[in-house]
Amino acid sequence: MNNFLLELMVEEIPSGMQTTAIHEFEKLITAELEKLRVMYEEVRSYISPRRMVFSAKLNPRTEEFIEEKKGPQATASSEIIEKFTKANNVSIKDCIYKEVDKKTFVFITIKHESRDTSEVLSEAIKNAIEKIQWKKSMRWGNYQFHFVRPLRNIMAVLNGNPLDVKFEGIDLKSNNYIFGHRFLAPAKMTVNDVDEYLEKMRNSFVIVDSNERKRIILSEFRKLESSYNISIDIDERLLDEVIGLVEYPVVLLGKIPKEFMDLPEEAITTPLRIHQRYFSTRINEKLAPYFVFVANNIAEDGGKTIIAGNEKVLNARLADALFFFKSDLDKSLESRLEELKKIAFNDRLGTVFDRVNRMVSVCDYMDEELEKFSGNKVGQFLKRAAILAKCDLASSMVCEFPELQGIMGAHYAKIQGETSEICEAIRDQYRPIDEITNYLSALLSLADKIELMIGLFAIGKEPTGSKDPFAMRRAAIGILKIIKNFNIRIDLKKILQKTFNQLPKTDSFNSNTIKTVYGFILDRLKIILKESGIRSDVAGAVVNDQDDLLVIFQKSEALNNFLQNSSGERLLSMHKRIKNIVLLNKNTYVNKKLFVEREEVSLEEKVEELEKDLREIEKKEEKFVEKFNEQLYACTKIEKFLFDFFDKVLVNTDNEQIKQNRLNLLTKLSFIFDTVIPNWQ
Repeated sequence: MNNFLLELMVEEIPSGMQTTAIHEFEKLITAELEKLRVMYEEVRSYISPRRMVFSAKLNPRTEEFIEEKKGPQATASSEIIEKFTKANNVSIKDCIYKEVDKKTFVFITIKHESRDTSEVLSEAIKNAIEKIQWKKSMRWGNYQFHFVRPLRNIMAVLNGNPLDVKFEGIDLKSNNYIFGHRFLAPAKMTVNDVDEYLEKMRNSFVIVDSNERKRIILSEFRKLESSYNISIDIDERLLDEVIGLVEYPVVLLGKIPKEFMDLPEEAITTPLRIHQRYFSTRINEKLAPYFVFVANNIAEDGGKTIIAGNEKVLNARLADALFFFKSDLDKSLESRLEELKKIAFNDRLGTVFDRVNRMVSVCDYMDEELEKFSGNKVGQFLKRAAILAKCDLASSMVCEFPELQGIMGAHYAKIQGETSEICEAIRDQYRPIDEITNYLSALLSLADKIELMIGLFAIGKEPTGSKDPFAMRRAAIGILKIIKNFNIRIDLKKILQKTFNQLPKTDSFNSNTIKTVYGFILDRLKIILKESGIRSDVAGAVVNDQDDLLVIFQKSEALNNFLQNSSGERLLSMHKRIKNIVLLNKNTYVNKKLFVEREEVSLEEKVEELEKDLREIEKKEEKFVEKFNEQLYACTKIEKFLFDFFDKVLVNTDNEQIKQNRLNLLTKLSFIFDTVIPNWQ
């Protein structure tokens, strides 16, 4: 087997694109090798900020194979068929005819002889490079070729011999040399195989393997933790990003001046993590005055100059943060409400101030609903949280560090004496629903999402296809999760309507907004139910039967569990059978004097008994799910009497009075079932 090695030297590849890119590059090259019938083994691929590397052992020669190529239909004109044969360098007499999907097509067979692998690799490499899909790509100079960043060198060797890969479009031709670290070892070197390549790169201060760079960084972290008795906050996303920023990781530790440690913790960690790609540290779980960063260079002074430079940059950011924090405290959070009038939200929906007013109204509507269904009344606290929720958007700190929206509002609210629940609600409004544990936070988040969805749908900003720029699907799922996780019973349709009525110049908005938003939420609900293991027929029936979303969640789960046993399936079967018999009959009056058979007398008695039992269960002071399960099992008790009725009694008798009476009895039972089991279609 021959040793094949390929390195693409690129200007810095964005960290977030590297993992996907190298996996795709490996798949593309191996696909090209398979297409050319080149046998391969021991595939390896690596990526660093400036290099994409692929290596494998290849068979010296390609395999012989016969390719069958499909052409036009046999009924096509002779000119079209001749054009097809000429394009493939064969004559018409070499064609064969085959039937595909009851149509006859022209086929040709092309025999591919075995070739030296080195002759075909150039085509495979070039095709793979051109086919890589980047989220964003660029052109450079006057070239038309697109790539993630300018492609500067292609090193391609087979058993140490350079391959001939030409990119005329960017005046680039492959060679057999590589370059080390941009600053520490930029000299040109030649290599023969992957093992020699990795060794020379390591000696030239380049760790090509991202997994190895990660191991080095984590090892150095542990050493610092031991030396300084600290723990390092390892954010995995930040760690992955840093791994993609350096080719030779050098871990260093800097200090944070004492005067900045009085800032709220997030005001320190956000500039560290988001702006500088530094790692914060802790001593006994409290934020420590140190930060850790990963450099891409070795300094002669042991890193002192690099540390000093990074401390200087961070200190400038923290000095700004401290200034903004102190100046923000000169005004109360609520006093910034007026400033929200200057922050535009949407030209048709008004300012952020207008949004806040609508959110406050939504909170009022929700409070009425909550009191009606559960007796809970949180209006005073909920409205207060809604009034203050967006006020920090006008603060200097959030203007400088937008990532701190909600977080700084919570800090300012706490300093100014608001309750812990209100502070937590302000903080939680931007958090994922699964991370919210506070009831008031959940209600504020619910109000925010309802107001946002109504406004954006009203002006035609609903998702289309796969595009959802305003994350409306996430908002709808958030609404459903809040209702389910916090057992919230509200008339959502009514709240949506009242929220819509709060919009400015309502007549200029889409009149179908309420129906569209509610339908959109129900579509997400069906998906959630399906993903949680609920049968699609159960989900469809319950959703069509109920407007109370919490009841839909609970009823779907209970009914799904009930139908997993045989008695549940039999009850459902009985229900469907009765519906098919009674059809459009709505009459439930039963004349006992018209009974002829003992079985219809028994069934009527059990229907009366079931109706009474269901009323008694409904009166119980129990949770809805418990009562619903009791009602389901109460319905199963009629099974024997109903089956006896079907076995012994002929519904469609010749006597019209008796026939109608029996239909009425079944209709009455069907209506009773409908109050418990959704109206199955």
